[in-house]
Amino acid sequence: MKTKIDTSTYKEINKAKKQKDRDKNMGKYAKGTYGHSIHYRNYRLIMAAIILLFILADVFVSILVFHTRKTVFIIIACILAIPFARNLVDVFMTLKAKPLNKEEYKKTKQLSEKTGKPLLYDLSITQEEGMYYIPCAAVYNNNIIAYTPEIKEAKVREKIKGYLVDANTDDSSYRIYITDKYQTFEKEIEKLREADEETAAIDDEVTYRLLSMGI
Repeated sequence: MKTKIDTSTYKEINKAKKQKDRDKNMGKYAKGTYGHSIHYRNYRLIMAAIILLFILADVFVSILVFHTRKTVFIIIACILAIPFARNLVDVFMTLKAKPLNKEEYKKTKQLSEKTGKPLLYDLSITQEEGMYYIPCAAVYNNNIIAYTPEIKEAKVREKIKGYLVDANTDDSSYRIYITDKYQTFEKEIEKLREADEETAAIDDEVTYRLLSMGI
């Protein structure tokens, strides 16, 4: 007779870790909020500029003061080049991210208030071939409804759909719908039925996994 392994403790630890990550993500420009992508880009750009100043300072001190490149300052400059490059890559990756304009954001916010369905903004999916950007989406009652006005190609939307499947948990299989038309997005949101407590908990898990896919 096989012994059933009690995984409740592991699940509780995992749940606590995820809650801690969510708490860290709270704020005006947290993941899933409008303005996150631009704020993130500016933050990374500032970090890259600061690190670059330290690199240049180390090089100048080594050459102008010690008249040689064989100093600890050059070693520090080389080490700092790694975080500098990482921040710069993040900046370039977010250049294609185009959030909803103010008018579109206002419409989606009114839609959310009217229907009572929460919406996520400035979502991204980071892959080896690049970053895919979703300006607005809803994760609700076994549905992921995404609005991508800048993505007109059906093939690209299908590729994004394939990546969004990974947001599913072992206990869920969400319907995924992506459109570049606002009216279609609005109709899909209005069609969503109210979620019960159990489904709402799964929505939270899927949302967490979705936010973890990008920056």
